Amino acid sequence: MKVKEIMQQYGQASEQVVNFDKSTMYFSRNTQNQVRLEISEALHGIREAHSGKYLGLPMAIERSKNQVFGYLKSKISSKMQGWKQKTLSQRGKEVLIKSMLMAMPTYIMSCFKLPKELCKEISARIARFWWGNGNKDNKIHWISWGRLSKVKGKGRLGFRDLEAFNLALLAKQIWRLITTPNLLVSRVLKAKYMRQEGWLEKKPSNSASWCWKNIHKGDGLLQQGLWKRVGDGRTVKIWQDKWIIGKNNGRASGMKPAECQLRTVNELIEGGKWNRTCLQ
Repeated sequence: MKVKEIMQQYGQASEQVVNFDKSTMYFSRNTQNQVRLEISEALHGIREAHSGKYLGLPMAIERSKNQVFGYLKSKISSKMQGWKQKTLSQRGKEVLIKSMLMAMPTYIMSCFKLPKELCKEISARIARFWWGNGNKDNKIHWISWGRLSKVKGKGRLGFRDLEAFNLALLAKQIWRLITTPNLLVSRVLKAKYMRQEGWLEKKPSNSASWCWKNIHKGDGLLQQGLWKRVGDGRTVKIWQDKWIIGKNNGRASGMKPAECQLRTVNELIEGGKWNRTCLQ
């Protein structure tokens, strides 16, 4: 009833009224049938959604991820099947692959980590289309897909490595949560999964949602290029964090001496300047 009240207030304020005939509900497995019926009656007899997609993504993620995202292969294959009837030059194929085929899974890869086998199979189908001639797919692949996926400026064609691109998109999502903490999604995820210090280095708990576990898989790639800005130095760890500009790994040289009790960078600063005696 509270959800219904909120939607009615929103409709009165924005003049965007919810159409319950076109809406559906999605329950967790533990919801009792009696509760489902009561909620449905309270919301004008709204239907229950058992499966389907929302914004192009599957509503329910089962154990077999290949089966869930298998429709990607079918979608890409059907698109290529229509192009095979046309006489396309290699340049024409390159434009279609980059502008359409490589862009189709982008939204899904921003939220989920696709299985390696699925990425390889999609790449293999695109490679067969690239080297094929019309309906004849069994042509010799003169250059491996890995080499074709390298940067175009270095003599290659610059096709996307789907697995690497997938990780880059997930890392970008984490970076967005860190740099824009005032977004609603950032505040919700921070309250649920990012409360502890060092959450980025820790693995998500077993009870975390499958979506968050997938997004968190981009942490390794993000941390490779993540440096901490010193500021007052209170949150920067001398020996663990990357904070020294000009060094490849960004960390302090050598091992921490056994008698050293220094932990954070603010202990190396005095009066807004580096304490050179302490540094030495």
